[in-house]
Amino acid sequence: MAGRIVIISDTHLGRPKCAALSAKALRPIWKDASRLIINGDIAEIHHPNHADAAGEQVIKLFEYCERDGVILTLLSGNHDPYISDLRHVHIAEGNIFVTHGDVLHPAIAPWSPSTPRIRIAYEKAISAVDPEDRDHLISRLSVSRYASAQECQALANAASQSSIMGMLLRPWAILQVLHYWKVVPRMAAHFTKYHSPEAKFMIFGHTHRPGIWHFDDMTVINTGSFGFPGRPWAVTIEDRQLSVWRILRRSDTYCLAETPVRTYELPVRVSSPSALNTRPVSERPSAAVI
Repeated sequence: MAGRIVIISDTHLGRPKCAALSAKALRPIWKDASRLIINGDIAEIHHPNHADAAGEQVIKLFEYCERDGVILTLLSGNHDPYISDLRHVHIAEGNIFVTHGDVLHPAIAPWSPSTPRIRIAYEKAISAVDPEDRDHLISRLSVSRYASAQECQALANAASQSSIMGMLLRPWAILQVLHYWKVVPRMAAHFTKYHSPEAKFMIFGHTHRPGIWHFDDMTVINTGSFGFPGRPWAVTIEDRQLSVWRILRRSDTYCLAETPVRTYELPVRVSSPSALNTRPVSERPSAAVI
């Protein structure tokens, strides 16, 4: 691991509201970084009304990062399931496990009006996987990607009601969100313990609720969202330190706060993480290691 790595998530580019303003507005966030990782829901690729604008912003992301000499790594989420082949990454000798978070629940987003369709798709996909491989990390991520794509298909056929206004029309969905906010940090810790046992940090997004939670020797970090409720965080990794930062909006751009919310020292490991053995033999683990 060399240089400074910046991790953010849920920029939702291309959406006119409840999203990052633009790729250009994000540019100060990766100042002095060597790599930028955007951990899912980068752009509203899944929504027929926003897909064109989302695609344009993704192209601009790559252009700005190339100009700045920054390597851009995109991890796919449930709003952009096929924007990248990567669904997770291990960083710093396996000390840090990063994935969007949609893999944590078979309904992907249990508050969504498409939940029944997503559940059916998930069960169909998991039943098609060899029983011996169903608990592999890659299998779980692939199945959740397929299920997320079914929500995309639902959006192509009907107007979405997963917006804030749509949720107000379905008040029980708000209760589902609040419940999920409460339980998902522990779910994330359990998932990481099983699939990436050497990881001391798990970083995800998806739920739009930023926070830091500690479970025994595991620290779970959610980087929030540029959408509702609009409190994005960033994680930086540099010189064997992991720092969590609030992202501030300054007029028409974003920047990191002057001081971090929290800073942690990363342990030193000599060997590669055995967590890579959770992948099926056919997978190439080097594609998901930084």
